Order: sequence, then structure tokens, then C-alpha cells
Amino acid sequence: MVALLGVAALSLDASFMYDKRNRLHAAADAAAKSAAIEVIRNPSVSQGSLEAFADQQVVALGFSPSRLGGTTTVVINHGPASGPFAGDPYYVEAVVSEPTSTFFGKVLGWTSMTPGARAVAGAGNPSACVIVNEDLTIGNTNLNLNGCGVAVGGDLYGNNPNSRITGIPTPPVGVTGTCIAKKAGVCANMGNLVTGAPFPTDPLAGLPLPTDPGGCVAGVAATLSPGCYSSIGPTVTNLLPGDYYVTGTVDQGHNGSLTGTNVLIFLTGSGHLTAGNNSEIHLTAQTTGPYTGIAIFQDPLTTNSWDTGNNFLLDVAGAIYMPGTDVDFPNALTFGSTTCTMFVTKSLRIRNGNGLLKNSGCAGLFGGAAFLQASVAR
Repeated sequence: MVALLGVAALSLDASFMYDKRNRLHAAADAAAKSAAIEVIRNPSVSQGSLEAFADQQVVALGFSPSRLGGTTTVVINHGPASGPFAGDPYYVEAVVSEPTSTFFGKVLGWTSMTPGARAVAGAGNPSACVIVNEDLTIGNTNLNLNGCGVAVGGDLYGNNPNSRITGIPTPPVGVTGTCIAKKAGVCANMGNLVTGAPFPTDPLAGLPLPTDPGGCVAGVAATLSPGCYSSIGPTVTNLLPGDYYVTGTVDQGHNGSLTGTNVLIFLTGSGHLTAGNNSEIHLTAQTTGPYTGIAIFQDPLTTNSWDTGNNFLLDVAGAIYMPGTDVDFPNALTFGSTTCTMFVTKSLRIRNGNGLLKNSGCAGLFGGAAFLQASVAR
């Protein structure tokens, strides 16, 4: 009889506990994702607020959190307590468990069990201003990152005693490889540096490419309308709101200035950006549509370089997405101060530059942007 009851306990109680654990997994996924979305909206969101959002999702899936008088324990860690994203403030961990009475197991002394589930969610470094898939090289440069950080898939090189990453608060700098400095102490100036970090998550990976509208022409007028262009010449200074599908060079020439609000520049084929000395680019991304928040989008299969001269001003509100491109800025690059910046490249070298980057205003400007969507990353 004891043997038969033991088999019954294993078959019935174990099956019931597995089913309960599956339901808890769904609750943990929902709790982590809900909390992660709030972190994207407000990186300084309080622990109490995150717990409240998580509890709401747990209730919606049929459980009763202990904070609301129930028996389900919901633990929220802003910065997971374990795993590859441990301590990463861009991710949230939810651990959900509940004591559950057994059926036949009581005969064998198993009066209850506590199945549980864990989930981690985030948007893949949504608060990183700079995401580099391979190496980041900094020369005589100070990157001032307020409220955001850097994610590097390769190594971080500090090639000058003045190479540094600063900001308020001190920015997180996650490097999959290591930090290599030509002068002792330079790596200590690279924000809150963590080497051996997880490889950066591309927040825009898999984004469908814009459709070719056809009828490409050379852009030469001072003000252009949206459409397809085989090139955009240095005589162009203003872009009207809309999509610009470019199959050739966007050339600012020397002393050029290109301005556009509510625009997307998509580069494909032989499309690439180039600028001479003393040039400026001022762009604000679109606030609606499938490419919300993206100002410059280079086809990931296109590796054409971005060539600039000295004294280049880069003032972009939104994402610069060039995941297949090696970008090399020479002397006197200046980042303009904006409310939302995200720069995604294959590799990035800034030989001499400075400026302020931040993205505290991304949710306010581009609430529907793909890079602001949270997903489970267990």
C-alpha cells in the first residue's frame, strides 16, 4: 500500500506541481516585463512602484501576492540578483513562488511543496547611449553620458591619457572583452567599468527595412521632400518631414549644415554619409510610424563607412542605427546635447572629441520606439 501511495504521490502531486510551476512562470514573465517597461519609462522608478506593477500582473494571472494579503511571494530585483544580467540596472528579475498543499504526498510526510519560477526582462540596454558590437576606441575624448551608459561587444581602448567616460550619475560601461589602455590609470576613468559583461543586445535587430519607393533622383535643391534619392548633394540644407530612401552618397561638403525634423534617412546599396571640415548635422527622428525614434538607419548588410572631416557637429535626437558599419571620427567631433541619443555601430573610433549624450527624454519623445519595448530575457 505504501508503494502504491508513493506512486500515486509521484504521478498526481508531481503533475499538479509542474502545472502550478508553469502558471507561476507565466506570472513571473508578466511581472518582470511589466516592471522592465516602467524602468524604460523612468530609470529612477522606486522599488515600491516596480513591486506594485508586478503584483498587478500576478493578480491578473490568478494569484494573490503576499503584499496584498495573499500567499504568493513576488520578489522583484531591479538589477537581477543572479545570471548573466546580474546587477544590470536595465533589467528586472521577478521570482514568484507559492506554498501548495499536496494530495497523496501527505501520507509520506509531504504536506506541501513550494513551486516557483524566475524571469528576467529588459530592453537590451535601452538606456545605453552607445552600443558597439565590436571594439570601441577613444582617443583624446571625453564622453559625457548623463543618465545612460555604454555597451561594448569587443574591447575598450583608451589611446590617450585624457580618454574618459564620465557623467552624472557615473555611467555604467559594460565591455564583453577587456579594457586596454596606453597609459596606466586610463581604464579607471571609464565610468563604472565592468569587463566580461554579456554581449550587447541589439534593440533594433530584425527591424524590417523601409520599402524602396522607386523613382530615385539626385537631390540638389536646398530643401528636399521625402522620396528616393540616388544622392543628396552639399547644396541641400533642409529635409522636410518624412522618409528619405538613399542609394548613394549624402555629401555635406565643407562647412555644410543639414537639418531635418521628423525625418528618417535610410541608407542602402552604396548609400553612405560623408562630410568635410566644419560641417554640422541636425536631425530629429519621427515620432510616429514603424521607424519611430530612428533618425539614421543604415542597412545592416551595408558596410559603407561614415566619413567626416575635422570639427564635425553631430546633433541627433533619436537613434543612429548602423550595426554593420565601422565608424571612425577624426579630430574635434562634438556631440550636440539632446534629450534622446542612441548610437549603434559595428565598431566606433573617436580620435578627438567631446560632448554630452543622454536619453532621459526618449520615452517622452518617442514613446512607441522599437528600442523602448521590453522583452523576457531569461
